[in-house]
Amino acid sequence: MIWKLVIGGVGGQGIITAGIILAETAVIQEGRFAVQSQTYGAEMRGGLTRTDVIISDDEIIYPKVDQAHMLACLHRKALSAYHGMIRPGGLLVTDRDEAPALKRLDCRQYEFPFSAAVRERTGGVRNVNLCILGAIAHLTGVVQMEHLEDAIRERYPGNDLALAAVKLGQELVVDSGFRAVHLGEDGRTGRHATSARV
Repeated sequence: MIWKLVIGGVGGQGIITAGIILAETAVIQEGRFAVQSQTYGAEMRGGLTRTDVIISDDEIIYPKVDQAHMLACLHRKALSAYHGMIRPGGLLVTDRDEAPALKRLDCRQYEFPFSAAVRERTGGVRNVNLCILGAIAHLTGVVQMEHLEDAIRERYPGNDLALAAVKLGQELVVDSGFRAVHLGEDGRTGRHATSARV
């Protein structure tokens, strides 16, 4: 299976770091193949930022995300700019307050209060990027939650807030009643899979 994800936001939200952690989890913790790339504006904060991640069980031939199985957005500017990248039947996950979902008929849309929940739990929004990673892992199973937690421990040793943010993302999905979304395509046949159980 091959799985293509885009995470979008603005500078200062840790979008690129989130993509790197997700790719590292797949490669280092799970022994799979992954490619991570990034696009960002010249501004240090507030400019559009995007990270593309491809995870595969086989070697990755083409390292660019053309049609994403999933788009996760933490800011309305990113949602407006990148929503056209989702393939029909794909998945859109947004921050309920920062990036309200669009009215689209050709993808499934889930909203979660990522920023509000992290702010309530920690007093700030510094780890909202890690919170959305926890939600992505639980929603899709693209990486195992325990492996993502191991990657967080390695990157942020002794940082309990970072680990708590990842677990909070998982909790938000569980508390909303979502069970699983299976995304990806068979790399050998190009068949597309986007079944969902809600």
